[in-house]
Parts: sequence; structure tokens; C-alpha cells
Amino acid sequence: METWIAALVAGLAAAVVSSITTLITRYLDRKSKKEDSTTAGLRILLYDRIKYLGRCYITAESIDGEDLEDIIEMHKIYHDDLKGNGYLDKVMDQVKALPIKQKKGQGKT
Repeated sequence: METWIAALVAGLAAAVVSSITTLITRYLDRKSKKEDSTTAGLRILLYDRIKYLGRCYITAESIDGEDLEDIIEMHKIYHDDLKGNGYLDKVMDQVKALPIKQKKGQGKT
């Protein structure tokens, strides 16, 4: 009888451990997929924003110094941190080559 009880307890323990492992694995998979889709969505939004702003600055044929810093930082995050592709590199090269304009009220004294 003791052998049967020991076998039953061992079987139950194995089932519990297996169930807990399965639950943890499913939770981590779901969390990983959520982070992946969030990252992908952020990458797409940042790509669109950089492309739009870059085209606006290129059309205006100049850029404010602070705006240049902002778009460079956005591109760095897009490219390096979010693993974006290099499609925006050409736009960024054109933006960086633009003359930097003074903000209104910051003329020479």
C-alpha cells in the first residue's frame, strides 16, 4: 500500500510541476509576443514621423537647430534601439545637409 501511495504522490507532484512549467511558458510567450508587437508598432510610427518631418524640412530647405537634434535622436532610437532598417538614412543625410535657420527673435546682435 505504501508503494502505491508513494507512486501516486510522485505522479501528482510531476503533474503539478509540469502544469506550472506549462503555465509559465505560455505566460512568457504571450508577454514576449506583446512586447514584439508593441516594438514593431512603435518602429512603424517612428519611421512615419521621421520620414514626414524629414520631407517637411527638405521642402522648407532649412531646419532649426533644436529640430535637427530632435530628428537625429528619433532616428538613432529608430535605427539602433528599435532595429529599424536603413531606408531613412538617405532622408537623414539630406536633412543633416540643410542650412540651420535661426528661430524668430534670435537674430544677430
